[in-house]
Amino acid sequence: MPFTSAAYIAACWCELQDQCDLTWDLGAITDRREAIAFLQRFENRLCVYSAYAATLYSNYSFVVPPSDHGDITILPDERCWNETFHDIPAHAVEPTGIHILPGETLGYPGLYLKIPSHNRLVASTELPFQDGLRLLIQRSRARGEWFLPVLIKEDLRGFETRMPSLHLHRINLVQLAHCSPSSINAIKGAIARHLLGLFRQT
Repeated sequence: MPFTSAAYIAACWCELQDQCDLTWDLGAITDRREAIAFLQRFENRLCVYSAYAATLYSNYSFVVPPSDHGDITILPDERCWNETFHDIPAHAVEPTGIHILPGETLGYPGLYLKIPSHNRLVASTELPFQDGLRLLIQRSRARGEWFLPVLIKEDLRGFETRMPSLHLHRINLVQLAHCSPSSINAIKGAIARHLLGLFRQT
């Protein structure tokens, strides 16, 4: 089944909503090496957007400097041109306020999503990753939208100097009116397929 077919994309998102087997135990993350190890678990599992290049990459490598200093950079896999999406304007990629955290920071194993409340006076909700993602997908569907999470390349600078967490952005399809339906389907399919890889990884 083609990656851009409506049936394939629908099947991926249905499977994402039904997943419940993410049980990573990352251990306590207290230093740069462990922070980078945490980040590398998401390599090729979350698409990365570069505002400078106006491009969304789904296949790439994290390049970590050999010294204890320096920024983490992204090396796109140029062989995967069919899953590299150009002409994605910066205003189409929106911050969500949602963070992926190692559960150990909350006293639990695995990964957690910290989801902000719609009401600024109400505290954020921390949910196991699969439960949180399922909730976000359901909320988006209820609004007639797609929840298409991505990382921002610029957010990776200085990542290892803070408590490990990854801030999720999302692609807003309303801002991609200039893209063809087949391009939109390709983006939805790529994000869904890589998210499924994240769920299935052991």
